[in-house]
Amino acid sequence: MRIEIISNLPHHNKRLVIYSMRGIFKTSLLTPIILLLINQHGLAQQFIGLNTTKYAGIQHMATNPAWVNTCDKGTEVMLFSANVLAGTNAYSVRKKFVFEGFNGQGLPGVDYFPDEQRYQKHLWANLEINGPAFSTTYKDVHHVGMFTRVRQLYRAGNITSSEFLLIGNKVPEIYNGQNVDFKKAGFTTHTFAEVGFTYGQTIRDDNYHIARVGVSLKYLMGFVAGSIYTESLQYQQKSADSIGYIKGDLTILYTHNMNSFIDANVQNDITGWFQRAGRWGLGLDIGGQYEYHPDGNPNKETPYLFSIAASITDIGSIGYVADTGSGTYELNIANIDTAQFLKRYEDIDQYLIRLQQDTAINAHNGDIAQKFRVGLPTAFRLNIDYNATDKLNFAVNILLNMRGSRKLYKPAYVSYFNFTPSYGGKNFKVGLPFSVIGYQTFAIGTVLQVGPFYMGSTSVLSMLMSSRLRNIDGYVGFAYKFIDKKKQFGYYK
Repeated sequence: MRIEIISNLPHHNKRLVIYSMRGIFKTSLLTPIILLLINQHGLAQQFIGLNTTKYAGIQHMATNPAWVNTCDKGTEVMLFSANVLAGTNAYSVRKKFVFEGFNGQGLPGVDYFPDEQRYQKHLWANLEINGPAFSTTYKDVHHVGMFTRVRQLYRAGNITSSEFLLIGNKVPEIYNGQNVDFKKAGFTTHTFAEVGFTYGQTIRDDNYHIARVGVSLKYLMGFVAGSIYTESLQYQQKSADSIGYIKGDLTILYTHNMNSFIDANVQNDITGWFQRAGRWGLGLDIGGQYEYHPDGNPNKETPYLFSIAASITDIGSIGYVADTGSGTYELNIANIDTAQFLKRYEDIDQYLIRLQQDTAINAHNGDIAQKFRVGLPTAFRLNIDYNATDKLNFAVNILLNMRGSRKLYKPAYVSYFNFTPSYGGKNFKVGLPFSVIGYQTFAIGTVLQVGPFYMGSTSVLSMLMSSRLRNIDGYVGFAYKFIDKKKQFGYYK
């Protein structure tokens, strides 16, 4: 058994997720994870609801390389862009608790509330910082661009509702002695950077039908990666302070700099980023875009009636050297005090060695890992937009995760469906995105674009209308187009 990825949890809780076999999820852990992500101030990969039809398209070049072709009317430059997306269908968080700066650790039933609806529980988050980037045209045919970005992904879950309700710091006595089974559950994280080189061409342009294609080749640099995953694990709590038994398998893979993120010194979380643990790799994006112009006049601007763009992004993987203790383990633990099983402030490898010496865990057929690979968050993206008038646009945006769970928990983006009506022109536009993000979570947000500056969120209106939060996200960026007066005819101006 193998997996692809471990976690960067807050320093006061990360150790619990990695060390405690009581469950891949703990109710006391999910909220601090989300709150950490919100408080990072790094802003995401998915500019959900941002209009793709006017001004510059370079801000979308990293998610569909066909958008490099919008530089055919002038060189485009993106100084920066950033975004964050975090959410869960396992909890809702009190808005006042968030806006007060997460005062304290957070109390269940007071600051955060478990969702008791019967469906799989998941957590997702991605942080991204982009830029600088540029795109330009060579000999009126070849459209080329380059972009840079750093990404951090979090995924956790595959916990059923019944399992979720039985796990936590304080399980009611009525649940003592009950069995909890986990199947293909885990927590993953991956942090990496990339430099992308994009090439595109317009393969058809008869003034009515315009088709563009593009491809990006990316040089990848891995920083931190880790995973905890179980194919099958059974847990039973004996009492509030003791464990009845834990049986099953557990695969743990992590890089040497993970220990910086689980000790008691928060400063080590920062220094850990400068200890690159990954190797290099190559990634690939491919995409295409089509638009229909009913007027088809080559002598003046003719806005298209509708556009369709599709891409497959993040094909590839990055290799890592596994730290001591990485591997697959068999668990056969019975009648042990929680305090004895879980000690604080040990390195991961020290902890695993101690459990092996206590015969609590055993390496599965000598299956100790020396290296592992982490797949990129491969996704299929579809964007369709329709110009009802010169200023009114309706767009549908879809992202589908293409990473499976073949003996690992997906190192992937969360899937979503988005519908965004927007109104305005090149210099000013406002949008109202309606999104279904991941697993049964709905959000309403806003998007504002003023010339080269844009900002947006899929959830800001939901936040204002509700006292509790399930999703939180935002993005901001600056992209400018240096218009070539000789090429300004056409929809992109």
